[in-house]
Amino acid sequence: MGYMAVGNNKPYMTNKAIILSRVSSNHQTLEQQTEAVLKEVRKDGYTDDNIIIIEDKESAIKLSEEERNGLNRMKEYINNDPSINAVYLYEISRLSRRQTILFNIRDYLIQRKIQLIILQPYMRLLDENGEMQQSTSLMFSVFSSFCESEMALKKVRMMRGRRHNISIGKIGSGRPPFGYAINKEKYYIVDPITSKIVERFFLQYSKGDTTIADIAKELKEEGHFPNTSFDTLQQNLLRWLEREFYVGIPPYPQIISKSLFNKVQSVRKKRKCAPKKKNNNRFLLKGLLYDGENGKRMSGWTNGDSYNVSHNKGLTIKRKLIDPLLWEYAKKLYRKHIMNPSIMKRQLQKDLAVIGKKVDTIRTEMKSIRDKMDKVEERMIFGNLSNERGEELIEKLKDQLSDKERRLLELTNETVYKQQQMVEAEFLGDFNEDTMTLDDKIAIVRKVVKKITIVRTLKFTAHISIFNNLNDIVSVYEIKGRRYTSTLIDEYHLKEKKTS
Repeated sequence: MGYMAVGNNKPYMTNKAIILSRVSSNHQTLEQQTEAVLKEVRKDGYTDDNIIIIEDKESAIKLSEEERNGLNRMKEYINNDPSINAVYLYEISRLSRRQTILFNIRDYLIQRKIQLIILQPYMRLLDENGEMQQSTSLMFSVFSSFCESEMALKKVRMMRGRRHNISIGKIGSGRPPFGYAINKEKYYIVDPITSKIVERFFLQYSKGDTTIADIAKELKEEGHFPNTSFDTLQQNLLRWLEREFYVGIPPYPQIISKSLFNKVQSVRKKRKCAPKKKNNNRFLLKGLLYDGENGKRMSGWTNGDSYNVSHNKGLTIKRKLIDPLLWEYAKKLYRKHIMNPSIMKRQLQKDLAVIGKKVDTIRTEMKSIRDKMDKVEERMIFGNLSNERGEELIEKLKDQLSDKERRLLELTNETVYKQQQMVEAEFLGDFNEDTMTLDDKIAIVRKVVKKITIVRTLKFTAHISIFNNLNDIVSVYEIKGRRYTSTLIDEYHLKEKKTS
């Protein structure tokens, strides 16, 4: 069996055999399967030098013939080595559990006159003349049908097991969503590191003054998600906003509160409905004013002297009535809460720590880019890369390096500026309104004011309720149009108002 004649005057060629072993999961072992087949191969006269063993751990249910590494290696050996004349298996399912693939492999072996020997149940594909007998064909068809039926039953059992695991709070399959991990008992648990990123993202987005792109850029610069592209990260963050299970829907434990999730959905809805921003904003309170009766947003009128809901019958208020009131209100709270030296220094220290992390990340990325440039040049020197392709790659890397250097310079300047602010915090005085632009004032107002509602109580009288970003105190002013006067008539705590 170990030798065959290839011609009258040609030397004998030593035949070789392939042993194909496969298990579908990591906890199964290949050794026993291979040893059992190896005894049969040696019995047929093959020596150890002429036996090729292919062992793999891969699923015959999930993978197609083209994706199976073991089958591909078997075909590669057969195509490149004409001395191979037999393939040995422990059982037919080691080839595949799909009938179409089994028949494809059978025909492939028959065309090349390669014998297939299966131990359980024992079967030899070809007779002494290299032909497949009718009885063998029937036997092969029957057992290949059993394999496919077993595969279908196994899939049903797997799905039933997954549904059962999910029903008792265990993981069904796949990787856990970002923010979670899996314990030894296969239950979802809150990951102590990634869950903080999820919570931070929802809190930042809920404030309504930052975009997903801004948050993604910040996370990248701080060294999070180093292997995720900026565009992919934005898409991932967008999907997080829809994950209601973060509030604690079984089998997932809670990461964020239900109220925070609802607040984020409200911000998303407002952004979808909000009018597109225009350049050259001439209105101090644009985007902050709402009709207290119907909740509609008020916008600046084209003539420039009023805010209104609609040009005809909607609520309208003149800028000279409300802009001075809100500017004085914003200045007062800005001086008290934001320009406070101790508060400002604490915030500056936090800002500098974050900038420090960004600088470290960018320097690491710059080192990585320089290393890539060195490797490209090395490949060009040793002839592994053409000069044209190498120069093209180096130019791209140089562009990336320039972007990083530019960003590093920005962060360095920002660090110097904030360090200077730290020094000046002890001597903090007042801002000079005479040198301030409208954009400067808008920035201060938006740091202080969350929203403003207006309710008309009389023809020339309105009540203005100001909600701020600093605490839960709502200030209510009464404005009289004819006299152009404003009076503080009430202040209340927002939480107390809701419970009363």
